[in-house]
Amino acid sequence: MAWKAWAFFKRDLLVDLSYKLSFALEAVHILIAIAAFFFLSRLLDARTLQGYDSFAFVLVGLAVNAYMTTCLICFTQVVRDSQVSGTLKAVLVTPTSPRQFLAFSSLYPLSRAAVDAAVYGAGGLAFGLSLARVNPVPAILLFVGSMLAFSSIGMISATFIVMFKRGDPLLWLFGSGSWLLGGVMYPTDVLPQWLRPLAEFLPITHALRGLRAALLADASLGTVVTELGVLALFAAVGLPASVAIFEFGLRRARMTGTLGHQ
Repeated sequence: MAWKAWAFFKRDLLVDLSYKLSFALEAVHILIAIAAFFFLSRLLDARTLQGYDSFAFVLVGLAVNAYMTTCLICFTQVVRDSQVSGTLKAVLVTPTSPRQFLAFSSLYPLSRAAVDAAVYGAGGLAFGLSLARVNPVPAILLFVGSMLAFSSIGMISATFIVMFKRGDPLLWLFGSGSWLLGGVMYPTDVLPQWLRPLAEFLPITHALRGLRAALLADASLGTVVTELGVLALFAAVGLPASVAIFEFGLRRARMTGTLGHQ
């Protein structure tokens, strides 16, 4: 099992390394984004941001939104690339199950997402971000829980690619809704009263609420236990459901003979 996971990870790593410039360009993109929002944050009042420093508040939002986006698109991307290269059918006729295919294919993208989040943190330090009030244990648990919750949506999204060979509306709707309602750039308190309940159904809302407390306010595990519980519930329900939906999509594509079609 371990060697198979490593084979998937190594494949994706080598593909990425073949485009070395992409690493530099992505780092530059992140730093430019941090700089832009650093200057923008100077216009914001900390009193409207739940007491957090404005730059730190926005930076955490950007970092979480960035790795959420990776979790959403990595599964559709690997399925689409496998279809185009003609390897999807070949892989799935081996002893590799659909569950293993999804899990192993996500190893490198999610690792890359973690690195990108670290780059956001390093960039923040360059602009004066303080780490004096970070509580690492709840922060790590919230990070892992949120990645699992986001990945469940990404797996469902991959099913659309398998069945319809096109991008799916779920990815756009979930990503846009999370950006608008999840508290990425502003607290959910500023939303109209009728929209606030919708924000509670998005995992990014709870990820941001918990991570900001753990990273910026030294929140204890007990303080963020509600957010951890919600993310765990999202993952516990969403991951099995999304895998089942993906397996259904594969069976349907095999029956119609369109599994390998581009």
